[in-house]
Amino acid sequence: MPARSRVTGRARKIAAALAAALLTTAQAGAQQKPAPAVPTVPEIDLKLFNTQEVDRSKGCSVALWQADRDPAKDRFAYVFTEVLAPRTHARQPARIRIGSETVALNRVAKGGRTNGYDLYEHQLYRLPGENEYAILDLKLGELEGEAVAVEGGSMTVVMRGRQVFRVAVRGGAGCNTPAAAAEPESLSGLFQRYDVKPPQVQRAFVQSVQKRYGCSAEVMRTGIVGFQLSEESAIWQIPCERFAYQASAVFALVYLPDPATQHTFLDFKAPRGRERTSPAGVLMNPEWNLRTRTVRSVALGRAAGDCGVFERHKVAADGSFTLVEYREKKACDGKETKPEEFPLVFRAP
Repeated sequence: MPARSRVTGRARKIAAALAAALLTTAQAGAQQKPAPAVPTVPEIDLKLFNTQEVDRSKGCSVALWQADRDPAKDRFAYVFTEVLAPRTHARQPARIRIGSETVALNRVAKGGRTNGYDLYEHQLYRLPGENEYAILDLKLGELEGEAVAVEGGSMTVVMRGRQVFRVAVRGGAGCNTPAAAAEPESLSGLFQRYDVKPPQVQRAFVQSVQKRYGCSAEVMRTGIVGFQLSEESAIWQIPCERFAYQASAVFALVYLPDPATQHTFLDFKAPRGRERTSPAGVLMNPEWNLRTRTVRSVALGRAAGDCGVFERHKVAADGSFTLVEYREKKACDGKETKPEEFPLVFRAP
């Protein structure tokens, strides 16, 4: 790797100056015999990632670069990268580079202030080696739009038999997904329907759904449908219960590499002053319009279809649902009415 990819900075210069000053003092105080030679402790050969190795254009991530570098201009800049799950911001193993080896780190402690993305002022990561750690002490900016800036701080790496290494850093955390970048009415190329394969639906996920909603395992096995949001995230529509004339479904935003443990159940809101006739996380007889990224639900009051609730919800950039339209006919008067013609209660501007 080119020499310029090696981490440098004021910390090393200060350390060198301090060592020289200590050596001069020791020589001045020596009387007869020179002090015994101190064994040289090897340095930690911390390297910078090539900016092409750190793709922040998709998904959510934390990235730190050496403070005197600019990833927009310098070929080598990044010292630390970490992938986050959408919405939950659960951590995947972070990465640093030591010599020619990319080393995985797992966060084991956090503290201080946070401004979003589960990013804290003080974070401790464990390296694979015994009693080897990386410590992040960060100055966080305010949450602005979809990002939190790391305005300054340091990363300290501690490894057995090596000199402690400290580097000044800057960086940030944020999300950048195709869904977030799309125009409100456009269809992201990744927003598409697909059938979730049974091996993807692990027992832990099924148990989580049952604990939350009490859904029938038999009904759930009839087929979970996915709606892709990005390369790493999707909304899963999960069949829950079947009734005489309608069926229910619940929804979860899942992190595709690990849906069993990294998922968030999604809720649906009623207009202000109204209560949904179905539980907050349930839609009845859902039907999708992929072009507009909306799902409609019809919860009939009885089989005759002369009363009930019609609602439409739209997928927001972060995978949540926003209410678009809500209609309700409370009187079951024997007059069959199309649900989309129920009295209008709310329509988004």
